[in-house]
Amino acid sequence: MQQTQTLKIFLGSSITELHYERLHLADYLMNSVRPIFKQDGVEVEVYKCEDIRSGNTGPLPQDKIDELLRNCDVSVFMFKEKAGKDTVHEFDVARELQKRKRHEIYTYCFNVPKKRKKLTEEEEKDAKSLEDFQNRLIEEKFYWKTCKDIADLESQFVLGLLKYERQLLGMQPATDIEQESISEKDGDELFEKYEKNEQAHEQTQAPLRNEIHQRIDDLLQQTKTVMENEDDTIAAKIIKVVELYKKADRWAAATAYDKEKYSDLLSNYASFLYDYGLYKDAESIYLRQIPLAEELYGAEHENTAKSYNNLASLYWKQGNYDNALEYDFKALDIQKKKLGLNHPDTARSYNDIGTVYKDQGDYGKALEYYQKALEIVEKNLGAEHPNTASSYNNIGEVYREQGDYGKALEYYQKALAIREKVLGTEHPDTAQSYNNIGAVYYAQGDYGKALEYYQKALAIVEKNLGAEHPNTASSYNNIGLVYKKQGEYGKALEYYQKALEIDEKVLGKDHPGTATDYNNIGGVYYAQGDYGKALEYYQKVSEIFEKVLGTEHPYTATSYNNIGLVYWRQGDYGKALEYYQKALEIVEKVLGTEHPYTATSYNNIGEVYREQGDYVKALEYYQKALAIVEKNLGPEHPNTASSYNNIGLVYDAQGEYSKALEYYHKALAIWEKVLGTVHPDTATSYNNIGSMYYEMKEYPKALEYLEKSLVIRKSKLGDEHPFTKGTQGWIDLTKTAMGENNEAK
Repeated sequence: MQQTQTLKIFLGSSITELHYERLHLADYLMNSVRPIFKQDGVEVEVYKCEDIRSGNTGPLPQDKIDELLRNCDVSVFMFKEKAGKDTVHEFDVARELQKRKRHEIYTYCFNVPKKRKKLTEEEEKDAKSLEDFQNRLIEEKFYWKTCKDIADLESQFVLGLLKYERQLLGMQPATDIEQESISEKDGDELFEKYEKNEQAHEQTQAPLRNEIHQRIDDLLQQTKTVMENEDDTIAAKIIKVVELYKKADRWAAATAYDKEKYSDLLSNYASFLYDYGLYKDAESIYLRQIPLAEELYGAEHENTAKSYNNLASLYWKQGNYDNALEYDFKALDIQKKKLGLNHPDTARSYNDIGTVYKDQGDYGKALEYYQKALEIVEKNLGAEHPNTASSYNNIGEVYREQGDYGKALEYYQKALAIREKVLGTEHPDTAQSYNNIGAVYYAQGDYGKALEYYQKALAIVEKNLGAEHPNTASSYNNIGLVYKKQGEYGKALEYYQKALEIDEKVLGKDHPGTATDYNNIGGVYYAQGDYGKALEYYQKVSEIFEKVLGTEHPYTATSYNNIGLVYWRQGDYGKALEYYQKALEIVEKVLGTEHPYTATSYNNIGEVYREQGDYVKALEYYQKALAIVEKNLGPEHPNTASSYNNIGLVYDAQGEYSKALEYYHKALAIWEKVLGTVHPDTATSYNNIGSMYYEMKEYPKALEYLEKSLVIRKSKLGDEHPFTKGTQGWIDLTKTAMGENNEAK
């Protein structure tokens, strides 16, 4: 696993000027540059001078500012109309560091139009300070760069920063990634000339405009090849492509570029940002592209519908389900009207809508829309088409989430049969089917079969997609999941680390896929009782989701739940409740008060109150969770069984053994029916019922249930698993009590 490097940047300028520019640069570095650099394992930290000098305790002494500056790797100094005493001092500190090859300095002076009016005494003093400072730099042969505005400064600085990043990572200097192509240089000159002559006669401007349009086409061609360069960092390549798109966008907007080509430009630009997890930037581009599509094709054209579908996909990715549905339904209305009820694009919208409803926990509606999509593809493409297989797969997903594993397996196997026949046994889609079937066996507790299917999937993706593809990483994660469940933590960690190495390299350190790897590794450490390490990984997950998906995404809520879980296990109930409440606020707001994720939050909060001995509150939250899962997942879902089990735990703790047994038996009845008599969750019920009978001194009954639990746990989890050892401990206690009881008689 690549070691994370930290790049600390100090922003310096006079406190009384360039306030907006400092804030803008800091925002740009943290929100646009930082997530890109993190993909190479470089963490960016930014320190603004006003953050240091101001605060509740008053200004910091200059020596404290100097100390912070000495701990930074890079400093940016900005000057406009003066060179303040403190800023010059900080520059001198940075120069000393630079002479010792421990620091990089980037100095910028903004172009300022000469004032026509006479300067005041203060303005003359400021101008003189800047002139003296610049003369001194000339004598020292230290040259600054000029910039026309903050956007110009940002473009210049980020290119310099990319060079520094390569040094930090021990890479050779890039040969061409930062150099402007001939098309860019010519285009810059042409565009500058075009802007200066904006009021010129059309005969003068038309040839210029045509040349600029040719340069735009050249830039767009370059965007397709930059990412293929293997000699540079991911960050450098992403920034290069973004800069190309920005430039093409700016030129196109100002020079009456062909509207259809401009619409495609914006669509491709947004798609690129989307693919690299820059969702906020992608959203702003999509929102500009849609009005253009509406103007070009009309509000009810199939091309406009595709634009709506693209934006809906982005909103779905961000967890903004209401907006996703709004735009998917807009697309669907157009497609039904213009393309008909049986068109593949209409089927796509039905599928997309079904996926949103599935993620919202509205499984009835999800099935309704998936079935509509299936009818279209079966009718138009046939019963053995890959798209038909995808529809079967989607329907199987819903049944799996509902806990109806029999139906899930039925649809997954239908999808597999088509894929094996039409695509072959070594196609990536066939691997997906193997993974899905493995997931059902995993949920049913049949870990041997789960592993068999996960390994089949792995063999296919390794062969067809390579050892460093995200799908290969997913297969490693699935295999790790089985080993973790079996208590083989070393093996689980080995597979999770393999997945992490791939995703960090291919997706970058700031990608939700990489966050999943961190989460899985954290889960192993949690299971091993290493709560410090578990917390470290769960917090990494939380930081990525907050940054990439936002603070109101269901995945962010899940990360808060996991952090809360660690604090709960450590006995820090205050902190546990804090994180559980944060998670609850998100899921209630985004998914509603009746979503299964909301039930999970209620269960977690109930756990804290139970541990604190507040059984009334614990019962209140457990019953809230039960009401949700009974309503949404049904009375025979494994999650419903878990709720019964939790309520039983409360009555158990209160010494109300008959009530506890009632709920334990309810849980057992579901688990035996849905998961079977040899599932680890069924073993949990046997264990709880057995321990209850032990407390009631009904030792023969206790032994009967505990031995059932032990057989399952030995078979499924192994002799060394903590759960197996726990059950063995209860059996030893029971046998001892039975022996003592017989002696007493």
